[in-house]
Amino acid sequence: MWLLTPIGFFSIVQKPSDQAAGTLTVRARVKSDLEALRASCLPSLGVIQESLSNDYRFRAVAPQQDVSAALAQLVAQLDYSNFKNEVAKQQGAARAQLYHGVWDVLYQMQTLPGQYAAPQVAPTKAAMKTSEALHPRCDEKGKPVQLKHPSTASPLDAWDTSTAVACVVPDGPMPVHVNGIPMASWADHPNHPTAWEALAARQAIAEPELKAPAGFKLAAGVVVREADGRVWLVAPSNAFGGYRATFPKGTMDGLSAQATAIVEAFEESGLKVRLLRHLIDVTRTQSHTRYYLAERVSGNPADMGWESQAVMLAPQASLPQLLNSPYDLPIAQALNALLAS
Repeated sequence: MWLLTPIGFFSIVQKPSDQAAGTLTVRARVKSDLEALRASCLPSLGVIQESLSNDYRFRAVAPQQDVSAALAQLVAQLDYSNFKNEVAKQQGAARAQLYHGVWDVLYQMQTLPGQYAAPQVAPTKAAMKTSEALHPRCDEKGKPVQLKHPSTASPLDAWDTSTAVACVVPDGPMPVHVNGIPMASWADHPNHPTAWEALAARQAIAEPELKAPAGFKLAAGVVVREADGRVWLVAPSNAFGGYRATFPKGTMDGLSAQATAIVEAFEESGLKVRLLRHLIDVTRTQSHTRYYLAERVSGNPADMGWESQAVMLAPQASLPQLLNSPYDLPIAQALNALLAS
């Protein structure tokens, strides 16, 4: 068994000598990994042996039932939403980047299923139904959200390629940094309308008066642009409203336009943003929506809320192909005009 955890990488096997003794041999490339395992959840791990001739340089023996209990404890203590971010937190960015390489290699099982997957039989109706997925976060009523056609994440190296469309799914893997800014969950985000409004007020920007045509609701959204020129998009769960991809936005339910834009950016994309300026106002079928240009300051798109089944970082030139709503095209055009001016 290979086991990658935030405290270390282990290979657990049962040698012939273990069978009679009821033990398992726990091996590691790095001695400190075994020491961390012992300190955190496996105090009965024996003396760590070192060998320069074996595949794994370090190994130790522990009772099989204790190893089983230790693994259960690791699962019981699991409280993070992104594995590699937790690795970086506990063991540093270099170890996290090494695990990224492991992820990239194993990703080939998904991109080349005919080469690596086990032989498949014709799927039954029940099997086809299980291809659907549950969003890891429930809706506002506490009900599970079934994703009928789950999105597919991109390879990790797409996040470092300014000409590529990078995509992450809920709780999916992310690089430690993108464009030099950490991908770190916004743990202390406001949780009350008053606090959101206070945050918006501290970084308020000048803007023209916002008025909605008669019969239209007021809404606000955000266009978040990265330093490499790419723009953040969200894929609404189950293409809600007919949108395959769009910008984060939402109705102004008691909040100001600027606070609404910041809230929607976080709830739909997991990002903490700073508004830079007013971009454009767009009248849709039922709402009049103000859009702001913004920059990302932190957050993690893998933390997206239930309304999104994927978050993408897309080159600006690809927006006309990705945005399928005619109401979104003027936003992309306004961004082009702003940057060209």
